[in-house]
Parts: sequence; structure tokens; C-alpha cells
Amino acid sequence: MDQRQLSSFVTLAEELHFVRAAARLGVTQPALSQQIARLEETLAVRLFERTKRRVALTDAGRVFLTDALAILRQFEQAAMSARRAAKGQIGRLTIGFVEASPFNVLPRLVSQLSRELPEVSLVLQEMVTEEQVEALRSGRIDVGLLRPMFNEPTFGKLPLLREHYLVALPAGHPLAQQEAVALSALREERFIVTPARKRRYVEGRFRAAFKRAGFEPQVAQEVNQLHTIIGLVGGGIGVALVPHSVSRLDLEGVVYRPLRDKDAPVAELVAAWSLERETPVLRRFLAIAQATASAGG
Repeated sequence: MDQRQLSSFVTLAEELHFVRAAARLGVTQPALSQQIARLEETLAVRLFERTKRRVALTDAGRVFLTDALAILRQFEQAAMSARRAAKGQIGRLTIGFVEASPFNVLPRLVSQLSRELPEVSLVLQEMVTEEQVEALRSGRIDVGLLRPMFNEPTFGKLPLLREHYLVALPAGHPLAQQEAVALSALREERFIVTPARKRRYVEGRFRAAFKRAGFEPQVAQEVNQLHTIIGLVGGGIGVALVPHSVSRLDLEGVVYRPLRDKDAPVAELVAAWSLERETPVLRRFLAIAQATASAGG
């Protein structure tokens, strides 16, 4: 029993006339008769009563019609779902992201994805860049929003954001009165930072700049979250270097100042994915991500 036989049965059940049903199906009347005969043979029941004057459903035929219609609807739904999945309109996407992403790209991107692909299930997982690289290799995530501190020839890469770093200062700090702060002016300051594994990108970006400024930063406190860093800055515990978008954390007692140095480092964010695991949903994501990044400046 296949979809063609079911369609033939339903059409004949609706027309109760072999010639009209065959015309609707685009087959000959003998071909339709053979299809119905094979279906009845498969089911081992008579579905129609046939006379020279009329065609009528048997009791078994009436019961089978209800189920046949349901099965054909499921066939159509399955075909429609397959077509939509092939276009990237339905499915599941697991996105890794670094902690700073919610302050810049991530909210706009998720909002746009929800509008354009409402039937794609999004799974968000916060990870440092190294964790995302491993997760992309193993297929645990589909795409990552991460720092460009990897060299993977099997990865695609889409730039999303470049932003300057700011220095976060307690509001009462003398440097808070300046419009911009030279990195060398932070020589005597104590810094609030994330643990070593999370701050590798920042350290890599600032290593040469600190060397030019003639000092190594002294750590006052290590904490895991950017929110906590800014809170401790507001409490006067130390200062911090953060991407510009983090200044959206407008906490009382904290001011943000740009770095005066012309060669001050910038923070970059990219989308990365495995070229070996591209899917229609992922391609739709990348198109939306590129448009969203461009619109966000």
C-alpha cells in the first residue's frame, strides 16, 4: 500500500464514479480499477460495491476512508516539513557565545532570528572561546560567537563586531575627571580581571600595549562575571579594561573612559562554524547574522 493507492481510493470515494475519478487523477479508468483491486487485495477486504449502475463504499470502505484521509494529510505535512527544513525555515540551532556577546550582538541577533525563523529552536550556551572551538569540532554547537584567537582551516568565519576598549573607573577616581586616559596612567592601579582562562584574549590584545607603557598590571581581584567586575569597580576595589559595549552596564559609582593611546587594542567578535557541518538552518543564520551586524554598525 502506497500513497498513490491511497490517493486513488480517496478520489474514487469522493466521486463514486470510475470515469470521473480517473479523469481527476490523470489516469485511465482501467488503471484506476487495477489500483483499487490491488489495494483491496492487500487489505483483504472489499472497499467498494460495484454494479453497472453505481459505485458505493462498503462499511469497511467508509471506515478506511477516515484513516486514509488522515494518512494523506500526514504525507503532505511530512513533505511540507521536509521542504521547509531544506530552506532552513524549521529545525534546531545551538549557538555558543562569549560572555560579552549579550552586551552587543547577541540580543539583536536572537531577536531577528525569532522574527524571521520563528520555528527554529535556538539553544544558547555561554562558553569561552577555547570551549567553543572544541564544541565546534565535536559538533556540540552549530555556530559560535567568539573571539578570533584560533586558526582552524575547517572553520568558516564571519566578522560581526569591532569595538574599542574602555577603562572602567570608580566615579571618585582622579582619572575619572579626564576625557580619555592614557594606558601608562594606569601604572599604579590594581586591576579587576576574569580568571586566566577567560582573560587570554584580553591579555593577548594588551600584552604589547602594556609593554610599551612600561608596566605589568597588578591584579586586585579575579572574578568570573563582567557584572561582578563592574560592581567591584563601583565599590572602589580597582579598575578594569572592558569592551565598549559593556558600558551599557550603567552602574552607580562607575565611569567609563576611552583610552588615549592611538594604538590602543580593539575587541573583535566573529561567528565561526564548521564548514563540514553546514546546514540550511545554519546558512539562514549566517545571512541574518551578516545583515544584523551590518545594521548594527
